[in-house]
Amino acid sequence: MERKPIYMLANDLFFASKVVKTAGASGIPARAFDTAGRLVEAARENTPSLVVMDCERLEKEAFRLLEEFRADEKLSRVPCIGYLSHTARDLKGEMLAAGATQVYFRSEFSKQLENLLIRYAGGLPSRI
Repeated sequence: MERKPIYMLANDLFFASKVVKTAGASGIPARAFDTAGRLVEAARENTPSLVVMDCERLEKEAFRLLEEFRADEKLSRVPCIGYLSHTARDLKGEMLAAGATQVYFRSEFSKQLENLLIRYAGGLPSRI
């Protein structure tokens, strides 16, 4: 059975590769995009199980992605979780109001990545 992919909106290659590698280790295909338009286009072709967004570095793109996903009947049910730094604390509420499923601080997201993949994308059970 083919698993639905995880898509990521990010321009930090180091962080994106961490998510892609962690997902891959759980048997979940993952792909990173640097624009909302490319991610939405790919999602319309192959609906992901989860979208992860860099809400701070790609703030405008994240809002655009949420707007497009929430307006599309097929994509509106896809969980969209985001991450940002502690210094962007005010942005968290704005992202949630725009339709993000959950927004984590970057350090929390990193620590919980494996468990988040299990929760939102049906990854393999945690080794913990």
